[in-house]
Amino acid sequence: MRSIFGGFLALMMMASPAVAHTTLESTSPASGAVLSQSPEQVTLTFGEPTRLTSVSVVTTAGERRLSFTPSGSATAFSVPTPALSAGRNELRWRALSRDGHPVEGAIILVVRPPNR
Repeated sequence: MRSIFGGFLALMMMASPAVAHTTLESTSPASGAVLSQSPEQVTLTFGEPTRLTSVSVVTTAGERRLSFTPSGSATAFSVPTPALSAGRNELRWRALSRDGHPVEGAIILVVRPPNR
């Protein structure tokens, strides 16, 4: 019985990388950052080549889709001039991992209101 279980466990460990979905490894600026102004760009870096399909900003005023130039599969994508507003900004992203499965997530960036 042990050898059957051990063989099954070994088989599952070998299969895991094939079904793994990509993860967001880092962002610039980092999620949770408090900024004095909107950044010139936001960079998303994934753990493996990914196909980014959409990025949007959600604030108390609503949701706004950001434009970016998809470059096929890559590990890093830059979204230029996100024009984040003062307050909490949630950047929601969607992508297709290398195995074709959709993945999504969000990062939070806070822009301080201007000094008065």
